[in-house]
Amino acid sequence: MIDFFKIFVNVVVPVLAGLIFFALARYVKHIAPLRTLVTGQLTYSGAYWGFLFLGIYLASRPLQILLGPHPWPLIINNIREFFMIGLFGPAVIVAVLSLVFGSERLPKVFVGGIVLFGLALGILFITVNVFAINGSEEIFRIGRWVAYDGVWFKSSDELHERLMSVLFMVRFIDPVLMVSLAGGLVLWHARHYPVDKKMLYDNMPRKLFILGVACFAFSLSMLSVGLLSLVAHIPNQWWIYYLGALAAGFLETFSLAMPLKKSVILSEHTRTLN
Repeated sequence: MIDFFKIFVNVVVPVLAGLIFFALARYVKHIAPLRTLVTGQLTYSGAYWGFLFLGIYLASRPLQILLGPHPWPLIINNIREFFMIGLFGPAVIVAVLSLVFGSERLPKVFVGGIVLFGLALGILFITVNVFAINGSEEIFRIGRWVAYDGVWFKSSDELHERLMSVLFMVRFIDPVLMVSLAGGLVLWHARHYPVDKKMLYDNMPRKLFILGVACFAFSLSMLSVGLLSLVAHIPNQWWIYYLGALAAGFLETFSLAMPLKKSVILSEHTRTLN
């Protein structure tokens, strides 16, 4: 049962969550030409790349643990973390800023600064990560196939603790803080959605509310993993934010699938009854 749980949360859940975000990226690309007049092109471009990068990060978890012992977990983890920190975080915040304030109000210099900031954090994380991971350990077996993951938490020396603190702070800034900020902006936008737009797109506040909750589901689940490690000294509880990502993916899917106008839902419901 223990091995089944480890297989489920380290292989099945990340792949399922990754597939959901791949599907979201494809759906966003499909509907972008129809909805850019409502939200702006930059919103859907950022959403597409954000969903794609997060999907890569999530679905590649099995590669990190199944390719072999050290240095493979370190190599794959660094690639995955760069996709999430260097690319996913900036894409999400740019998409949400464009959604809330309008892409025409976001200077290219500002957008470029956010992207460069995320890339710099990604490079910082993988650089520190090389020194923080000091080997690998077996986490489960499937027959003769052994799954290994990197060892971050075995050493208690002062230098290693500082390295772990740096990794925690980078992740706290990006993606936890960035995605939380995005969620807060979306909820604020839902609460203060312009009256003139609400007359045309009366379902948008509800869509935005669900989208904001999805952002917090992911960011808070990732934050809880870091706090469990640093405060409670319970390491390697990665499965929590894979489940958080899975929940966020379902919420994002529900939000994007909702039409912009409630009348569309009513007309479809009426057709079904008839």
